[in-house]
Amino acid sequence: MPGQANVTIDDKQWTVTVASTPWELVQGLGGIPQIFPGTGMLFDLGYEQIINVTTEPMLFSLDIAFLSEDMVITEVYQDVPPGYLVTSTIPARYFVEVNAGEFEGVENGSLVSFELLDSVSPVQSSDWVTPIIFFLGFTLIGIFAIGMLASLTKY
Repeated sequence: MPGQANVTIDDKQWTVTVASTPWELVQGLGGIPQIFPGTGMLFDLGYEQIINVTTEPMLFSLDIAFLSEDMVITEVYQDVPPGYLVTSTIPARYFVEVNAGEFEGVENGSLVSFELLDSVSPVQSSDWVTPIIFFLGFTLIGIFAIGMLASLTKY
């Protein structure tokens, strides 16, 4: 499950979902009808590289900022509609997607900070499955052992 973070650029802040696994990086915000103002997604690609961002599966326009490993904005693209491919011209490690218009005034060279938030699952599953599996496994081994002993004592 992706984590969350607060991303701050100058005097603006967004609460974002952090995407870092292959599935999260591919899925992104695709197929979601909208996001609330002041929210978005931070993508961590693990190392600096030329990044291709497709807005093909998007249902709304985005602002996209590419960030270096030092958390400095290298490029900003505003009001990118669905169906476009945006490619960074400078290697970047991160990029942030927010609603179109929210990066107004954000410029290349701006320093970005983020604070990871505690990931708390809204549903805590009780661990009753482990004891049941252990009990069933132990029971099956017992049945198998009794069957072997019974076959050995017949002769």
